[in-house]
Amino acid sequence: MKISYMLWNRTGKGRKVPDGQAWQWVHEIEDEHQMANVVRRLKKTIRECRLALVNLHIEQRDCSDGLLERASFAYKGPIVYDESISPKRIIHVHEDTLDDQNLEAA
Repeated sequence: MKISYMLWNRTGKGRKVPDGQAWQWVHEIEDEHQMANVVRRLKKTIRECRLALVNLHIEQRDCSDGLLERASFAYKGPIVYDESISPKRIIHVHEDTLDDQNLEAA
């Protein structure tokens, strides 16, 4: 399953993404636990780095209705949907890789 979104530094006050730019992340996830981790990290990054969430998409064909409902409930912040915003950078992340790295580091 895929989750994609952009983080946009529209105010110029944010960190992680340069002023005025939007960067896109595409996550390959395997299960609900990984989705929860993505949403948790996303909320933390948005809050700490003062970024706006843009064009959040969850690939629904491989996702149950219950999983979509839990993901929607997990993120309650504002989302901007604007197809005219194009990312300056696209980052692909496979969540298994992150979990494996965290286990190896421990």
